[in-house]
Amino acid sequence: MKNTVKILLLSAAVCLAGCAKTPETNYGELASMQFSAWVSINRQAGWEETPLGGWIIEKADNPAGAELGSVDDYPYMRITYTVTDLDGEVNSTTDMLVAQKIGSYRQSYYYGPQVNHRGPNAIYAGVEEAISYLHVGGRCKVIVPGWLLTHNRYTTRQKYLDNMTESVSPLVFDITVVEMIPDIEAWELGVVKSTLGAELAKADSLAEGVYYVQDKEPSDTTAYESGDQVYINYICRRMMDGQGVDTNIADSAKVFGIYNSSSTYGPTLINWASKASEITMTSKSSSVVSGFGAAIFHMHAHEKGRAYMVSGQAYSTNGQGSAIPGYCPLIFEIEFVDKPE
Repeated sequence: MKNTVKILLLSAAVCLAGCAKTPETNYGELASMQFSAWVSINRQAGWEETPLGGWIIEKADNPAGAELGSVDDYPYMRITYTVTDLDGEVNSTTDMLVAQKIGSYRQSYYYGPQVNHRGPNAIYAGVEEAISYLHVGGRCKVIVPGWLLTHNRYTTRQKYLDNMTESVSPLVFDITVVEMIPDIEAWELGVVKSTLGAELAKADSLAEGVYYVQDKEPSDTTAYESGDQVYINYICRRMMDGQGVDTNIADSAKVFGIYNSSSTYGPTLINWASKASEITMTSKSSSVVSGFGAAIFHMHAHEKGRAYMVSGQAYSTNGQGSAIPGYCPLIFEIEFVDKPE
């Protein structure tokens, strides 16, 4: 009988343990306590706490610069930045010298001011709050706590804390505001036209934001037909700094620091179509970006030229890896060549 009671009590204990409700973790409270403890140990004279809980540890504003204005007035901006953890280890940077110092520099990567969309779903709440204290040309270094490393927007610090659903470590952002952009499409088009300079007058406008300059006349102007296979050599360069980011020419790849010994270089097959948007490269399932397709569709046998295009006709807001940032206008140098033997 005693053994039976012990078994029943043990079973009840197991049941109670299994049925007990696991307490929910209050990530906001934990983050606030941990961050406050870190600040109390490391805080230095001159640090400035923001209303939402960030800490501006350095600020060199440019009062003579234009005000940043609202997100509605200036939805885009160009900034430079370096992001580190609290121990100073660099997570990301737009500074070439910093990248060289930490050993992450690559010739093909883009360094310099980058275009960022402002507001929700674009930059962290803590970064947006920090730069609101600046003018164009101003710089600040801010410690952004975990609850502000979110793309959501709330009105108070407590609401940010209440909406934390995971543990997020603080980060340090060193940011300089270079330029505010009210209209990104107009800004990019301005970059394209400025890059073209005097050649704009002789350039063919192939599509909205796409211009073509012929460098060598074709040997034959007979139109290609859908299904024809033609071959090209090409170089893709960033318009902002002229750096080559893609090419099928081995020597050019070496010059631009993007050569890969495992890649195959040589003329690239283009599958012709009845419309520029249906042209494919190499295989019939490999499409090309809109501006590149428009340029190819405009060309003929043995012709050589350059296509200048806004990002909306190329890799748009997301860019392509570390070599092509979002909102990056491009230049394609294209030459129609003979089929390789």
